[in-house]
Amino acid sequence: MNNVSIQGDVRYINYEFDWFTFPVLCASIPLIYLLPTIFVMTEIVRVYCRQLITKRDELMNPHVFFVIVLSQLMGFCYMVSDYFTIRLPSTGIMTSWCASQEPNHFLKVIFFFSIYFNYTSMLFPFLLSLLRLVPVYYPNKHKEICEKIVKISTPFVFIYPLLFTFTLIPALGFCRQLLGPYQFGAIYIFFSGNWFNLKLANLLVLNVVFFLFLSTAANILLYWKLKTIRNKRKSVKLQRAESSLTFTTLSMLSAYITNLIFVIMFIIHPPLSTYVVALRPFGNDCDIVLVPWIFYLTHPAFKKKLFSNEVSRVRTLHTTI
Repeated sequence: MNNVSIQGDVRYINYEFDWFTFPVLCASIPLIYLLPTIFVMTEIVRVYCRQLITKRDELMNPHVFFVIVLSQLMGFCYMVSDYFTIRLPSTGIMTSWCASQEPNHFLKVIFFFSIYFNYTSMLFPFLLSLLRLVPVYYPNKHKEICEKIVKISTPFVFIYPLLFTFTLIPALGFCRQLLGPYQFGAIYIFFSGNWFNLKLANLLVLNVVFFLFLSTAANILLYWKLKTIRNKRKSVKLQRAESSLTFTTLSMLSAYITNLIFVIMFIIHPPLSTYVVALRPFGNDCDIVLVPWIFYLTHPAFKKKLFSNEVSRVRTLHTTI
């Protein structure tokens, strides 16, 4: 990476944007898979709203479904904010404008949202795993416990990132030149002047490791418990729903891996991180794109034919989904 601002540099002010460059191609690729994914996310939200109104599908745990829907919305916000922090500036389309600006709070806010939604996104895999654990270990009162967890965790998800980003309040945002494989004019948005000169990357890597450990531990406990009671499950549809949520939860963990690799590289060897930054957004996209597609294609709630007798048969076995 680079620690020199381009603000006021005549070379960057006079920079002419070129549509036919590799960064422009990389920034355009997400449009291919993002538009269909938005359709899938819309369908997931539609089914969730229908369930809230009709409450006719006993296979659907509303609390788990709510967390998945909210995680997708936050993941989408993270993708957009990260796009405007790194991908779009790296094309050079903002270079002349950004070099003409003084360091300001507007650029800082763009960077802030990329960090803020990064934190919110990393909380959901653990929260989803926790909600799936509750019905397995407390089958008789899982609804009450899950409801309390969701009521407490929902505001917590939005407040928690502020504990690590509030130091950006006095900071100003500016643009830097990307080094490594990037051509002249490829920039990214960063900040300076935060309280205590706190390095956000150090806090981020600690959080990634912490929640990755919690999510992994929760999934191991869940897998062990489900394995012991698998023979008691007679409903094929219930088993499919559980498998769907298992695949969905595991696909969420990919964001931890990509985040961890990039942040550690940024801390240990900043020059080498410029090569990783070219691939990191696509790693994040895997989480944002794979999760809704896996959930949509595998969960019985999205099948056109729902068998009422199957639903009634599993009413008392309503556990992890």
